[in-house]
Amino acid sequence: MDQGINIRGRPADHYYFGGSFGDRPNDNDFCCNGIVTADRQVTPKLWEVKKVYQYITLEPNAENSIGVRNRYAFLNLHDFNLRYVILKDGVPIAEEEFSLPDGKPGEHRAVQIPYSRYLTSEGEYYLNIEIKLKKDCVWAKAGHIVATEQLLLQKSPNTGLQPVAVSASSKESLFKVVEEEKRYLFFRRPGVEITFDKTEGKLPGICYNGDNMLHLCEGWPLNTFRLINNDVRKWQDTQTEVISFDWKCSEDNQSAIVTLQLQETVGDVKVPYTFIYRLYGNGEIDVDASFTTNDDFNLPRLSLQAFFNPSLEQLEWYGRGPIENYRDRKNAAYVGKYQSAVNDMKESYARSQTMGGRCDTRWLTLTNKAGKGIKITAADTFDFSALHYTDKDLFEIKYGHALPDIYRAEVVLNLDCIQRGLGNASCGPGPRPAYEIQKNTVYKYAFRMSPFSK
Repeated sequence: MDQGINIRGRPADHYYFGGSFGDRPNDNDFCCNGIVTADRQVTPKLWEVKKVYQYITLEPNAENSIGVRNRYAFLNLHDFNLRYVILKDGVPIAEEEFSLPDGKPGEHRAVQIPYSRYLTSEGEYYLNIEIKLKKDCVWAKAGHIVATEQLLLQKSPNTGLQPVAVSASSKESLFKVVEEEKRYLFFRRPGVEITFDKTEGKLPGICYNGDNMLHLCEGWPLNTFRLINNDVRKWQDTQTEVISFDWKCSEDNQSAIVTLQLQETVGDVKVPYTFIYRLYGNGEIDVDASFTTNDDFNLPRLSLQAFFNPSLEQLEWYGRGPIENYRDRKNAAYVGKYQSAVNDMKESYARSQTMGGRCDTRWLTLTNKAGKGIKITAADTFDFSALHYTDKDLFEIKYGHALPDIYRAEVVLNLDCIQRGLGNASCGPGPRPAYEIQKNTVYKYAFRMSPFSK
């Protein structure tokens, strides 16, 4: 449990730690290293520990069968019920609950689940499993979940971004390209305006029917900063150099390609990166991005960041959730469709830090109250966070309860190509090698932005 304490006379939900009381020496926030908060809130860390520690393991077996192993020392499997849910593209399509068979401690049983009858040639299918107490006991009521698992039944047959359907050529469907002040480049057609800033190398505007999806002209600068309390970093100002900016329209003027080569300088580290934007007359934009790490690379992430219209507060995604998760902390976060207000994506950390990550995302939408907005679809997957704070904002305050002081109206969306794992360096090792960002490597990802309406 976090060992934060209140200061007499301050709000009851404000918690403090080493140094907050003028105490010297101190260990700063090292006392806030629990898996529940000081006021007993459940955290994603607690869910992760529960998953890793569970005493019943569930694994693939033969078709329409799963393996169940009893790792308890004294309980029999027949003390539990098994509930399963079959998901197609994140949506439940079938479920059932039944009693587990007799299985003494240490024994393994094959359990039949007739999932194959629900599988078709289309869609991505998962099997979600819960093991629940059959009866009340001294520490929990009947129905309490003691173990869970998610098994992939079938990968989606559709890989990559699907071809964009281009309407038959007409005057209205053609892009009109306007350049202003030798800086701004506008691609226009009825209901669509896409703007580039050639000097800054940014995408300031994506307008659908007169509404700009972006805010403060902030479209997809590189974000390499992250602050977590066991991987403490100091903010460094960055410099972005636009090395080249090129564009051309297709022969029928119904699509265009914009290519940018840039270099980001963060302290002594230089990160060359490239964008290829493919613009379509229906407003869809494909983005291919690649980033190169060199010998001296030591930054914690390669992410593209954009500020979205403040009205786009409703978030839905298909990926890991619902809890916060990261590359090396996602065992308890299962693939599914989830919804949240952007303001509810924050976490209750005693020390202000980077937060709200979600991994292995296939797509996300940001919409207004009328259900209109933008959809971002991954060619494969991406990780993301959607908050009302930048990582620099979170660096510039100390306490989690000070978040209202840095609240932004806009939605700050980060799409991670890769982010360093969390590790355990507060009192243990850093991330394992598989979760480090490698030097002298090219990292790539791609996604599509589309107008969206529910």
